[in-house]
Amino acid sequence: MTAADEGHDVDQLRVDAQARLEVAVGEGRLTLEEYSDKAAVVWSPTADRGQIVPFSAAPPAVVSPPQATIVGVFGDTKRSGRWSLAKKTLALLLFGDVKFDLRSATITASSSTITIVSIFGDTRLRVPEGVSVELGGFDLFGDREFDGGRQDPGPGAPVIRVVSYSLFGDLTVRTG
Repeated sequence: MTAADEGHDVDQLRVDAQARLEVAVGEGRLTLEEYSDKAAVVWSPTADRGQIVPFSAAPPAVVSPPQATIVGVFGDTKRSGRWSLAKKTLALLLFGDVKFDLRSATITASSSTITIVSIFGDTRLRVPEGVSVELGGFDLFGDREFDGGRQDPGPGAPVIRVVSYSLFGDLTVRTG
């Protein structure tokens, strides 16, 4: 086997491993953070054939609902640890902050949308490395801060769309 054939085999192994990771995160067998860690190993330029192992995991433990609505008045909303992120999440807050930590969240869709309507409150989101984040919406009398992290999302990485409408509040999205 030539070096070119060996390189092609490793590339195909990476593509196959990536496809299994995408299925596993889509079925809720992997959290976004676990997906991110495993995808980083698969696409690492220094990874050898032994490190790119076919992925298998237990059956899905959590199934994400298709839609979720969170309403808060004069209070904060926090989600962290292992929780299920719906395909579409709507958070409506009046005089309260939103804090979502998605690093251990499970998702069943290749893309999820989080829509936040906040009046007099800040929004803070944490996402794992290797997840694609798209921002939309507008802020009136508020700031937006986005830290995309150091790792580029791999092909087929989960997409988190954040649409934030804020009056007197900041939006902060951090990776890692």
